[in-house]
Amino acid sequence: MDAVFLHSCVTETPRLFRNIGPYQLAWYLRQHGYSAQVIDFIHLMDRDQLMAAIRKFVTPETKILGWSFMGFLHISFWWYKQVIDEILPEIKKEFPNLKIITGGPGAYDTCRVERNKKVFDYFFFGHAEDTMLAMMNNLYRGGPIVPFEIVHGNKIIRENTVLPVSNSKKFDICTCNHRWADQDCIQPKESLPIEISRGCIFKCKFCRYPYIGKVKNDFTRNMEEIGSEMQYNFDKWGVQHYYMLEDTFNDRNDKLQAFSDMIKQLPFKIGYSCYLRPDLLWSNPHQPQLLEETGLIGAFLGIESFGEESSQIIGKGWSSKHGKTYMLELLNTIWQRRVPFKASMIVGIPPDTKEFLLESNQWLVDNQIMDWTWHALSVNRDTKGPWVSDFDRNADKYGFEWINKNGHTIWKTAYMDWLEALDLKDQMNEVGKQYRTVDCWNVLERGSVGYDPFKDRYTLLKNIDHKESAERRNIFLKNYLKDLMNL
Repeated sequence: MDAVFLHSCVTETPRLFRNIGPYQLAWYLRQHGYSAQVIDFIHLMDRDQLMAAIRKFVTPETKILGWSFMGFLHISFWWYKQVIDEILPEIKKEFPNLKIITGGPGAYDTCRVERNKKVFDYFFFGHAEDTMLAMMNNLYRGGPIVPFEIVHGNKIIRENTVLPVSNSKKFDICTCNHRWADQDCIQPKESLPIEISRGCIFKCKFCRYPYIGKVKNDFTRNMEEIGSEMQYNFDKWGVQHYYMLEDTFNDRNDKLQAFSDMIKQLPFKIGYSCYLRPDLLWSNPHQPQLLEETGLIGAFLGIESFGEESSQIIGKGWSSKHGKTYMLELLNTIWQRRVPFKASMIVGIPPDTKEFLLESNQWLVDNQIMDWTWHALSVNRDTKGPWVSDFDRNADKYGFEWINKNGHTIWKTAYMDWLEALDLKDQMNEVGKQYRTVDCWNVLERGSVGYDPFKDRYTLLKNIDHKESAERRNIFLKNYLKDLMNL
């Protein structure tokens, strides 16, 4: 193989999510005459399995070995260190001509932790279709060197770097005709991610994602192409369930209508989960029914805070004015509890106090909201990363200062610090476990191992048979590995 990509999704529990990033890169490279292979779920493999898979595809002629993960280092550090300190150096020693690279959601955290070290030759920040192709052209076809900069002692290639003329940008999400390949080893009826568009029309102060504040029709794929991909996946593997990869799925009524028209033309039904703006559901009363009719299994609603000042600060003043009443109306009246949603809440936005947040959590319990989760607010003092929020850039303006606590530099406000926010987040999530249902993302992952997402979405977390779930995951992984090694 010309390029091999290692990937996995690491959370508090073993996951079988596929991140579309490495598969998109592999597909894109194949379109330009290169061979590429993704080895997924590597955090669930033992060392012998992983090394055998790598050695199957990496040869003396291979010039790129990529590694990425989705998750948080404080959760996955044990696994992360094994890959960084043991696996990659061993492969590099065996194949000294390899360029070892990393990218994806965890690339910047890795850059900071691995500062001034030589495990990785390059770090790719942001979407990498254009920059990866330019790198391959340089290594295999004598093309120009890809421009890079030094951050924390590491070579960084940013998404928006100015590429040489011969490597002018070619990738266009609007016309992307991505296809999963036989060598991706998709399992029968597996739930898959599908990219609808990139970016968001809103500009929340805590958000680090790229293309925020975009024009409404920017970076959206052709709807016929999306339908064609869905038909292809159904014909090949019986796929009907999707993670919709778009920051705000309901940002445009014309897009939702076009999506509905496309879905009606398919000879099978789909199911999906997606990110929705509750204020747009509220201001466009036809949207909830349209979404349900097109196969909505579950939704992620960014409520964030019920506080008047805090919701105004982040750019979601609607949440304090209408969030509670509309959540109840949506759940109990409009969807009549047929469609669960996950309410996303944030701990640490000033001036929310611990007492106010505990009251908010109790409201979610008392009103039988089907699913919610609390996240600790992330504010980064270091703004050299690929994606930076307004909170990161202007922390002092919003009341954040920096302190050293337990050997870590963390944010602090007049109301709490980051470590206190983490503790409170864990405390409130623990309280909610006995009331919450399987969330909108995990229900799709469970669909990959044989559960029916439309029925499973009503399952309470406390009623999950974890032994049975683990057995099903093991069967999935065994079949995936068998298919991979038989390529």
